[in-house]
Amino acid sequence: MNLSQLRAFNVVAREGSLTRAAEHLSISQPAVTAHIRALEERYELSLFRRNSRGVTLTEVGEDLLKISAQIFALEDEAAELLSATKELRSGTCRIAAGSPYFIVPIIAAFQKKYPEVHIGLNIGNSQKVTADLLAEKVDVALQTEWEENPLVEAIPFYRHHVVVFCCHTHPWAQSGKKQIRLSELSSQKMIWREPQSITRQVFEKACQKKSLDIKPIMEIASRESLFEAVASGLGIGIVSSHELPRDQRVHTLRVSDAALETTEYLLTLKRRRELRIVKAFHAVAEIFRR
Repeated sequence: MNLSQLRAFNVVAREGSLTRAAEHLSISQPAVTAHIRALEERYELSLFRRNSRGVTLTEVGEDLLKISAQIFALEDEAAELLSATKELRSGTCRIAAGSPYFIVPIIAAFQKKYPEVHIGLNIGNSQKVTADLLAEKVDVALQTEWEENPLVEAIPFYRHHVVVFCCHTHPWAQSGKKQIRLSELSSQKMIWREPQSITRQVFEKACQKKSLDIKPIMEIASRESLFEAVASGLGIGIVSSHELPRDQRVHTLRVSDAALETTEYLLTLKRRRELRIVKAFHAVAEIFRR
């Protein structure tokens, strides 16, 4: 069906006049008449009764008016939706992150500025974050470390240290020790995250450079479980400094003879970088970059 013809019918039916319909549509009266005639001829029926006062609807015309009114009401709703999204008064910003620690403050600031935008947040390991970004399941991502990809814009956002932590009853904690050498961990019971953990990978590379064969006695998949295991005295853990909660049950130490650092990157597919909601998120996130 030709929507221009249907719109002409709808306006004539509402206005009850070809002249007023032409004024409303900003076209000539003959053009309106042509639209109506074409619609009637195509379906071989009459939609209007013509008289000296104007036009009135036939029974079929009455039914078509109800349907066309619904169609153009939905069109108005669609226009309102797109307009609201343009002004960020609606819509969804989908985000993936390796951990909540850095992304949550950015989200809080974004929601304060754009309270009507819905936020979808997925927390997962680096492989899941990367997969979601490349599959366009999310609009932006915040991930520790990144291998260059021509499809992705990667902005370095944070640099942070990888630290060692132990139970508060450990001799290092009892003596108030603040730093250790990497080799001192050779004699300790170590608890690590899974092999996919970026923190673990950074630590293992540092050990390889110093030819240290340090192995864990336990592997734990989640940060929370790792923290509880260390806090209970089961062993010593490694973690990014920003991910370690303040808790008197554990003691933190820096490694003095190894550069244990990781970088957090803000990631966006280049082809989606100019989307309004993505640009708005980047503008808010820039405040937190350091």
